[in-house]
Amino acid sequence: MHTFPHPPEIIRPPRAAAAFAIAGLAASAALLLVLAGTGLWTFLLLDQDGVTARTRDLCDGITLGSTAEFGLTLLTAVPVIVWLWQARANADVIDLPDGWGRPWVIFGWLVPILNFRVPRAIVGSVWRTSAPDASLRLVNAWWATWVVYLVGTRLARLDLTGTSAHIANQLTLYLPVAADGAAAAVLGALVVRRLTRAQEAQAVRLAEAARRPPVAPGPVVSDPA
Repeated sequence: MHTFPHPPEIIRPPRAAAAFAIAGLAASAALLLVLAGTGLWTFLLLDQDGVTARTRDLCDGITLGSTAEFGLTLLTAVPVIVWLWQARANADVIDLPDGWGRPWVIFGWLVPILNFRVPRAIVGSVWRTSAPDASLRLVNAWWATWVVYLVGTRLARLDLTGTSAHIANQLTLYLPVAADGAAAAVLGALVVRRLTRAQEAQAVRLAEAARRPPVAPGPVVSDPA
């Protein structure tokens, strides 16, 4: 039997970008949980003793940590966008996905209003193409928690100065936002991991299909009439 040489992979799953994205998302989740725990501790101390040197130090730490978390989010956005770009390119090979084109992988995060819809639409289309039998519940849960976090960070302006009542009110708003942000980061890491694995399975399937010899056409039967 004559076989034709084929590349070992038809698509290249974005393993490296996925690893960096997952690491960044995991670090964000851990930092947000630490900030939430510190905020809860500060809230309890305020209820007992009011504003003290200790609570002010804790408030300064939360403020510094929230700034660091913002920077970490920006750094993590780079491998996440690279990962999504590569995953979207693979989806073009697997089965051309519907919806937004590849440039929106970048612009979808930047354009106001659209950034509340476009990234979810792109991830959903890539997910349906790469894992057509898998449910979109994980993608929906990730996006819901992420949107809540985006809105929450704009509403809960962290200003941990002033009176004990003011700081307590600020922490009351910030604690659920931080917890939700940690959940969004964890769910985002799971989306990256599962979608990358789905594309790895697709790469194996396509490579095996490419190695099969072409099927010879059957004899043409002429119409006796």
